[in-house]
Amino acid sequence: MSEVSKVFEKLPKLFQKGSVAKDRTFYFSLGDDEKWTVALTKDACTVTEGKPAKDADCFFKASEKMFLDVWNGDYTPGIKDFMTGAIKSNNPVLLKDFVSAFKK
Repeated sequence: MSEVSKVFEKLPKLFQKGSVAKDRTFYFSLGDDEKWTVALTKDACTVTEGKPAKDADCFFKASEKMFLDVWNGDYTPGIKDFMTGAIKSNNPVLLKDFVSAFKK
């Protein structure tokens, strides 16, 4: 199991109930092989491998290393990462909501 898979597998256990005000779907495309969908509601976190059935509220596309560095707190993305395409997202503000929904 990859490091990225391990992160996604443990998300439901790390989810903090009541941390999101509105249901949201996040799609992660990491490197060539890692594709994950995370659905958050007020009460639950559901993780599935692959693309969502319909467009996600927020997508995050980056390398596996970039994702792991951000998730582990080893790197804080800046505007340059989005401008250069190292990270692609349709809603960077929602990414902050995603991170804050989990206890580490």
